[in-house]
Amino acid sequence: MALRILLADDHPVVSAAVADRLHTQTGWEICGTVTSATALLNSVATLRPDVVVTDYHMPSQLEGSGDGLRMLNALRRRHPTLAVTVLTMITNPLVLRSILDTQVHGLLLKDAPLPELVTMISRIQRGFRYIGKSAMEILSQADPGNPAASHGGAERLSAREMEVLRMYLAGRSVSEIAVLLCRSVKTISRQKNCAMHKLGVTNDRELFEFAALNGMLLSGG
Repeated sequence: MALRILLADDHPVVSAAVADRLHTQTGWEICGTVTSATALLNSVATLRPDVVVTDYHMPSQLEGSGDGLRMLNALRRRHPTLAVTVLTMITNPLVLRSILDTQVHGLLLKDAPLPELVTMISRIQRGFRYIGKSAMEILSQADPGNPAASHGGAERLSAREMEVLRMYLAGRSVSEIAVLLCRSVKTISRQKNCAMHKLGVTNDRELFEFAALNGMLLSGG
């Protein structure tokens, strides 16, 4: 079954460029494009996409017209299983953090190369969340106390821990990695946990934030 993607941006040229890039992915289908928050909410209800890629600021007839947070919260409330991603030009760290607080599945700045958009959707398709590298750099500079903000730690990983981590970040499960590397699931799980401890992260979200900031998400797996 095709992965159905709905695009929302009030600049048609942006949606056209995104659609052209995503059309090249086997098994992905652009089920619609809209240019306002109101149309987005209506189209999600009728088209039933799996993933939404939306701008943050768009025209709206909702109460609080143009309020991106209101739109995102409405999407999360009405369609809790929908994967919502934001593609935005905003570089204000407070706004970016507010977007993440709505529990979106992905956040990418429009200065990111289009292949990173493909990477984001691929990660989400595998059940992960994704924060773009440029967005993470802005967030880390504004909040240096964030565990994901540290550039240190990766150099302390052993070769095997790094190998396991890269495959996990590429979307492989612990069981799949165990089969590919001919190790036990217990061993792979221990190596993953040791690597996370060395990086100073305690859960998968912090791990992916750290990886995005340090360029690890785009490495092959």
